[in-house]
Amino acid sequence: MQILPNIKSPGDVRKLSRTELRMLSEEIRDTIIGTVAENGGHLASNLGVVEMTIALHTVFDCPKDTIVFDVGHQCYAHKLLTGRYEQFETLRRRGGISGFTNREESPYDTTTAGHSGSALSAAIGIAEAKRIAGDDSWTVAVVGDGSFTNGMVYEALNNLDNRELRLVFLLNDNEMSISKNVGSLSRYLSYIRTSEGYFGFKMVLRKVFSRIPLIGKGLIHAARYIRDTLKRLTNSETFFENLGLKYIGPVSGNDIDRMISVLEEAKTKNSPVIVHAITRKGLGYSPAQEHPERFHSTGGFALNDTDDGVKPVQPTPKSTFTAEFSRLICEKAEENGRICAVTAAMTDGCGLAEFAKRFPDRFFDTGIAEEHAITMAGGLSIGGMLPVVVMYSTFSQRVFDQLWHDVILQKTPMILMLSHSGLVPGDGVTHQGIYDVGLFARLPGVHIYSPDTYDGLRKSFNEAERYGGLSIIRYPESGEAVYDIAFEDCGSWKKAVIGENAEKTCIVTYGRIAGNVIKAAKRLNEMNPSAGFTAAVSDRICPLPMSDLAELCRDAERVIFVEEVLKSGGIGESFAAEIGRKVEIIAVEDGLLPHGTVDELMKLTGLDVDSLTEKLK
Repeated sequence: MQILPNIKSPGDVRKLSRTELRMLSEEIRDTIIGTVAENGGHLASNLGVVEMTIALHTVFDCPKDTIVFDVGHQCYAHKLLTGRYEQFETLRRRGGISGFTNREESPYDTTTAGHSGSALSAAIGIAEAKRIAGDDSWTVAVVGDGSFTNGMVYEALNNLDNRELRLVFLLNDNEMSISKNVGSLSRYLSYIRTSEGYFGFKMVLRKVFSRIPLIGKGLIHAARYIRDTLKRLTNSETFFENLGLKYIGPVSGNDIDRMISVLEEAKTKNSPVIVHAITRKGLGYSPAQEHPERFHSTGGFALNDTDDGVKPVQPTPKSTFTAEFSRLICEKAEENGRICAVTAAMTDGCGLAEFAKRFPDRFFDTGIAEEHAITMAGGLSIGGMLPVVVMYSTFSQRVFDQLWHDVILQKTPMILMLSHSGLVPGDGVTHQGIYDVGLFARLPGVHIYSPDTYDGLRKSFNEAERYGGLSIIRYPESGEAVYDIAFEDCGSWKKAVIGENAEKTCIVTYGRIAGNVIKAAKRLNEMNPSAGFTAAVSDRICPLPMSDLAELCRDAERVIFVEEVLKSGGIGESFAAEIGRKVEIIAVEDGLLPHGTVDELMKLTGLDVDSLTEKLK
């Protein structure tokens, strides 16, 4: 009989024996693998924290006790243990449960999360609120070691000094963020990690002493005093202990018994305590265990009973903007020795693996530290290099101040490549790439490009390379727009004439959505040959080629601007103000979008071909 289907709340977990908890961990792992095989999702990170999550819900009484997951994509076991087993097959599907923690989905999800480094700060705030209210429940922040390269974690650690809070900081150390962890902090955690044998010996000694009648507790306290004294005399305290924080570990996070014992020990403290758990990313699925970076976020894969249960599907190779950029930057680096690449833990995801291999002395992975990446790149630029910084659009939301203060004010060149721009499938509200234009178009002197084709990507990069200031090139994770219509090349923009009376209706657009716009215009023209359109598709969107576009729209009876970003603060509003006349803007009206496929999100936002056809009528 299966255990997992009968888990309706964490209270059911606490009723299980240790043997049953171990059986439960295998059922959870099988469920995660099967669901991700069908729907896609974050596989490796979730497989690594199964036992740790079971231990959390065994020791703590949620939702009275509060668990805050950093990033939130490692929450699959948590969802299964908090009453969402029956809905789990809908993971990441439109209308189903989210692949991240989501406050609107469950009272057990403390935060709606998707970005790294925020959990400890939020947990401190929650714990302080409980203290003020006289609430003696616990708050737990679950933070991966990859987040330790994010400066916000250290601001939070600094703020923990001399706090009397019932707070546990659970450090999930799996040696990975999205790419392999880098830097001195990663090496330091590796150094601590090698002392796990000492911790095991300490736990055994504690059990032995506790069994000695009358004097057992006294021996335990004496051993702790001797240990702490020796640590101080030999300067062998950990970084955390030097900050004045209590530290337990390292301990195997994939050992349920050990994790339960350690978390119970943490609850005996009267101040914040750090529990250092070592987990194995991808545990239970050998390909993910051997190559966790490939299975950080994956599409579906086929189950194969003859090959250890699962076998990844090899997708049909197809070109994407990321693949094209990967080739382009390597070509450019061969030609221009000033070009260097900077990324924030996204070497593979942003297409820089080949660059890192071919030009290691010009490649910099800062870890999950987007703010530092931008300012460091600004320093490279001051030093005479041409830095190309590559990150996802959603993570660029963190770097506005650095772009303004450390790049724009310095009047030095930089190219910021924003992958996964526009509507993003699967990951939901925290990962949409629809905000960058509204944020960065107001930076003085910035050039922003949003090409619709690979040829446009190359042209945009060439212009950015020549420009002496900040250039931003944004592109989706998918492929280029494909047209069955001829365009007139007008430099940084192009023009298409569709049907008769085309001068009466002028459409201006950019990026991937231009493909849908042209299809909708052609469909309308086929339905009604007198419904003609002049369409302008621009690669450079800030500043737009205003003199040309204003002339194009001058005699039009109707001007329409279509963009795949948030309408408020978008390019359409600026365009309307510039030409001084009414412009119909079709864009994303609601910035808080759920998870779903790109096609579902296009339909939801009215940017699919059918919806655009109706709007263009």
